[in-house]
Amino acid sequence: MRKLVNIAIAILIVVVLLGGGIAGYLWYGAKQQVDQIVTMARPFAEISYGGIAVSPTGSVGVNRLRIAPISANDSITIGAIRLNAPNLLALLHTRWQLSRGRLPEALSLSFQDIELPLGDIAGTSSTETTKSAPLDHLEALGCGPINAFGAAAWREMGYDRLTGNLEIGYRVDAKNNVLALRVDSASRNWATLNLDVGLALTQPPESLMALATSFTPKLAKLNLVVRDDGFNQHRNNYCASKAGKPIPEYLADHVRLVVERLRANGIAPGPGLIAAYQRYLSEGGVLTITATPPVPINPAELNEYTPADVIKVLGLTLKANETPVTDLSVDWDAARVAKALGVEPEPEPEVTPAPVVQTPVVIQKTYHPTPVGELGQHVGKIVKLRTKTGAQYRGQLDAFAEGLVRITVRKSGGSVTLSLRASEITAAEVFY
Repeated sequence: MRKLVNIAIAILIVVVLLGGGIAGYLWYGAKQQVDQIVTMARPFAEISYGGIAVSPTGSVGVNRLRIAPISANDSITIGAIRLNAPNLLALLHTRWQLSRGRLPEALSLSFQDIELPLGDIAGTSSTETTKSAPLDHLEALGCGPINAFGAAAWREMGYDRLTGNLEIGYRVDAKNNVLALRVDSASRNWATLNLDVGLALTQPPESLMALATSFTPKLAKLNLVVRDDGFNQHRNNYCASKAGKPIPEYLADHVRLVVERLRANGIAPGPGLIAAYQRYLSEGGVLTITATPPVPINPAELNEYTPADVIKVLGLTLKANETPVTDLSVDWDAARVAKALGVEPEPEPEVTPAPVVQTPVVIQKTYHPTPVGELGQHVGKIVKLRTKTGAQYRGQLDAFAEGLVRITVRKSGGSVTLSLRASEITAAEVFY
């Protein structure tokens, strides 16, 4: 029994030492990379951090990060940034895979306790005066004199900075040939978003290059959940006050103006979608959108379908506060929507008749049987000669005169010139 205990203790010590060695290696490598990024970013921002952390559960990252852009008067702080793998050994293998351009089986990047000032850094300080596209700032419609939410509006709503967490990750399901993508974000007193997307693969990508160059995304499933965590109430109170109306009247005006703006730019939502939007704004709660295509489909092909068929092809469903929305009718004009979004259509390629190209006739050179008496016409060419004794010679014909044929034969150690009697040659071939 004591032997078994001693063996178990020895194994435990080895595992601890091995884990410590791996953690040390990962810590050193992460610190080098972070310091390199800090140096590269120095012309644009001052970056400082509190330390590097390696977790035995399979993550490595940097703590207490502060980013101060040179052009702004404020800074972004992040409690921690973590690169996450299934376990510590997988994390070590991930480092090796990435260094060789391989695609790890699973990986995620998490940002914890982000604090983003809603001012210069977030690009909201001059939103009110910036020229916008027709479909920009729909959330501010009906908000009295406010045309867009800028830094001043956010402060009056009770927001001076955006605080929350974000995690982005993927996992390759080689058994089912699916690339599963996941995005989870939670902003305090604002909203929570969870997005799960499954993309069908023809075969699991072996490298990052293969994923970037030969991957054609085909949607196999989608699940999007948006949960209101306070933003609707803040915005409703603020805009109703600015409009000088009770909240229900403000919401009715807001929804009407949003629908009018959408229709003016080529998008016509049906009654079911309009009612679901109004219910979400007034009650808060959760919006859930799912897509379960009967067959995985490339999203780029959706423009070939009518709006009604797109809903069927994608297998779309929508819930507002767990209540299914049965009317998903919608129509749109793709050209008008593209114009409203500022997306220029790709010009049609000019079709010009292909020039008629005369394909040259290439005559392949080969050996041609030639009478010995006509060899004089081929001086300088390569010939094959056979004599009565059965000997064969291949080389360049130098001369044919007075019954003698002079030929230079190349050997591995040099060349030799031979003189053969024409009467002794039984067969001749010339290469041309």
